[in-house]
Amino acid sequence: MKKSIVKTAVAVSAVSLFLSACGGNANPTTNSGTNTPKNNNTSTSTPATTQEETPFKLSLMLPSYSPEQMPESSSVLKLLEEKTNTDLSVTWVPSTTYADKLSATVASGELPQALVALTPKASYIVNAVRSGMFWEIGPYLQDYPNLRRMSNIVLNNISIDGKVYGIYRERDLARFGLMMRQDWLDNLQLEEPTNLDELYNVLKEFTYSDPDKNGKDDTIGLAVGMQGSVIAGFKDILVYHGGPNEWEVQDGQLIPAHMTDAYMDTMLFYKKLYDENIINQDFAVVQDGRAVINKGTAGVWIDNMVDGKGIQDNIQKITAEAKITLVNRIAGPAGDRTRAGNGYLGMFMIPKTSVKTEDELKRILTYLDRVSEEDIQNLMKYGVEGSHYTVDGGNYSANEDAKVRAELNDSNQFMVLQDKVVSYGTELEKLAVDKFNDNVEIAIPNPAAGFISETEIEKGTEISKIIADATVKFIMGSIDEEQWDKEVEKWLQSGGSKIMEEFNAEYAKLAQ
Repeated sequence: MKKSIVKTAVAVSAVSLFLSACGGNANPTTNSGTNTPKNNNTSTSTPATTQEETPFKLSLMLPSYSPEQMPESSSVLKLLEEKTNTDLSVTWVPSTTYADKLSATVASGELPQALVALTPKASYIVNAVRSGMFWEIGPYLQDYPNLRRMSNIVLNNISIDGKVYGIYRERDLARFGLMMRQDWLDNLQLEEPTNLDELYNVLKEFTYSDPDKNGKDDTIGLAVGMQGSVIAGFKDILVYHGGPNEWEVQDGQLIPAHMTDAYMDTMLFYKKLYDENIINQDFAVVQDGRAVINKGTAGVWIDNMVDGKGIQDNIQKITAEAKITLVNRIAGPAGDRTRAGNGYLGMFMIPKTSVKTEDELKRILTYLDRVSEEDIQNLMKYGVEGSHYTVDGGNYSANEDAKVRAELNDSNQFMVLQDKVVSYGTELEKLAVDKFNDNVEIAIPNPAAGFISETEIEKGTEISKIIADATVKFIMGSIDEEQWDKEVEKWLQSGGSKIMEEFNAEYAKLAQ
């Protein structure tokens, strides 16, 4: 199978079809991180429905990531109830056993009024949705000022059979980029790269021009490791090359990334870096490439830019003057692009077994909408200013008293949108937030994220190793293009063709 050449533009994408069906807001949510802190004891725009005298009783099931659960007497919890006019009854379940507990709870039919599904595409959730157990939420979103700001890309990602059955818990949509040694750029009088050619040149200079000025040949341009079976940074370089985020629409059909021209171009790019010793030669057995750059001998790491501060802190233990900068725009054949992530960590779902009426459903949605306002976002993130933290001259300081901190245990599990959370921290941490926000403008979604393939659920992880292993072998020179094509054919014969068939059947439904 030789590389195919795409000669026609994609007329319709899965995302645009989904948005047309939902009639949603076309602007993705951003996480600005530049808002002025508000007094957490005041509400800026409480919906009228929260002014009822009798608090609304609401039962929730949430995962806990803390050794001790939030106490019922928590002042943060009490203030949340006051601001939303609710009487909350929370069942906390340890995150390590949450999936099993949720599966058993769904099977029993004895559900709270709202629960968090950490993996919305789990088979037991999908089956429950298809059986009619959960409310469809999509048609109601436009009635709520905060919920209607939700990202259509993320709504597509959580959808089941083209419909939205939950309120996702927001995470930054596109966090990926380059963490780069600014001090090395300065030493070599280089500018930050803006395109693929410039990136290659910087990586080469970092390898061969003694960027640390120690007179030794002991540096490499790019630190690379494995994230599971996937090469760290590969998916990002693929998107820079104009390639897809997991799947691409070609001539009205969904095609997996590894069957595109851009995938081959990306492998050739990595092979060039490997052949020229610009990446660590042991990358295939390194399980965390951050360990390579943390040693101070590599110039770039590609992944979630939130890692930047930790990397800088580690390198400064070796080289005090080391400095990391962040780069998120590397232009390729299709211009500036970056890879969109899921944009969520689980979603709130509302069972019909415990929420019988539309009025009750709307009351729960009003609660979730209110939680997404700025004052509550920051309350659940930081607590109450003056009690749980202080801000002096823009510098944030948390109250370290154990009893006070316990009031915030897992408070972020109540959060929905986080786009108005105030950003504190170092200049590098604030730069990361700025880059996350900028990435939203150029993020490329996965057009197949909203689809479900039973074969993919059953065999996807297993057969993806065929492609992952062949990718590594190609980069290291142990197979050529003809042998690569045979591995792709092996993937197709092992279930890949069926996955494509099932995804395209789902895609065709949206086109009708």
